[in-house]
Amino acid sequence: MKGNAPVLRGIFFVLILLLGFVSDSRAGNNSLCFGCHQDADLSRVDAAGKKISLYVSEARFKSSVHGDLSCSDCHTRIKDDGHSSGELKVRERVNCGVCHEEQNREYLKSLHAKTDPKTATRAAACSDCHGKHTVYRASDPRSMVHPSQIGKTCDRCHSDKDFARLHALGPSSPGELFMGSVHGKTGEVTCKNCHGTHDLKSLIDPSSSIFRSNLPHTCGECHPEVMQQFVESIHGVLAARGRGDAPTCTTCHGIHGIKAKLDPDSSVNERRIALTTCPQCHAAERISREYGITRGLVKSYYDSFHGLSYRGGDTFSANCASCHGVHDILPSSDPRSKIHKDNLQKTCGSCHPGASANFAKGKIHTMASIAGEDISEKAVGWVRLIYIILIATVIGGMVIFNAADWVRKTVDRKH
Repeated sequence: MKGNAPVLRGIFFVLILLLGFVSDSRAGNNSLCFGCHQDADLSRVDAAGKKISLYVSEARFKSSVHGDLSCSDCHTRIKDDGHSSGELKVRERVNCGVCHEEQNREYLKSLHAKTDPKTATRAAACSDCHGKHTVYRASDPRSMVHPSQIGKTCDRCHSDKDFARLHALGPSSPGELFMGSVHGKTGEVTCKNCHGTHDLKSLIDPSSSIFRSNLPHTCGECHPEVMQQFVESIHGVLAARGRGDAPTCTTCHGIHGIKAKLDPDSSVNERRIALTTCPQCHAAERISREYGITRGLVKSYYDSFHGLSYRGGDTFSANCASCHGVHDILPSSDPRSKIHKDNLQKTCGSCHPGASANFAKGKIHTMASIAGEDISEKAVGWVRLIYIILIATVIGGMVIFNAADWVRKTVDRKH
């Protein structure tokens, strides 16, 4: 082993020389590039006539995650694109997939990789999200994809009104809505938590994390107990079957602008549940006809004591969720349902302590109609009609009597 020591030292010395040569070559290559690209005024004009800066900060590049690479490691066609002659004919898009193969495979299947037929460019390239010469690790606060920065990164495109209109993205200020939401205020949830990263897909793609039937599982990453309740509910079962009109998390809570339940602007605030949130489906003619739901259920609630009190501003009055549940809504025929006949006494008793079995036997959603199908509806309808006639007769009689009395006294005063 001792006899081989000189040989090993020789090999080690040669390796040191080779590494030094490579390092010097890279440094020389980069120095040559920075000789021009350190000029802050260096720029070019693209096909659309827009001025593009070609300035690269050497200090920032060296501090980036790619700081130990040579320019030619990424710009592989520098020698072929006319740099030496000054005639730049080829403007190469860097292929990050050479090193980042797995991420590139995901990206090529994503919505961002689709080519815009109008501009012949992809919706978003790696550099649009990660940067170009100042790429940092996602854990670095300087990184464009750090949790504290990713909202601004996405907003550069998605809050641009012209860009949103050109690509039919809908509302042009999702970032603004998100920052005012309960998720945005915590700072713990970012765009990528719901939409994904390199594998981001369209909301109409069945494999997308925001596709209707996948939404409960996406939200369930942070709300596992709620997700379990929802997937077993009548709403969750319909959504899983692909019914496009079945409510999901965003139907009731909103999308980017989700508010806390106690916020008056929240769609699940106590004051809005029975006025707007549930009626948006249960009072809709098409949905009622499709699923055989009686639209009169909403109206009958509004006409009930609970409904009248609720609409009057009493938030302690029972609303839809008080009786039917929230995420665990089940059909009345399901023994687990809060409105199953065997559970009604307990459900009513949550607001009316000591409620007896007879207390819960009455029909809840009763329409006052003499043409109703149920005898109780007809009875209530006739009682209501009689009351209206009596009220009209009594008040009408009083008005006529007072009017006649006023006329008689007026005539007597003239005489």
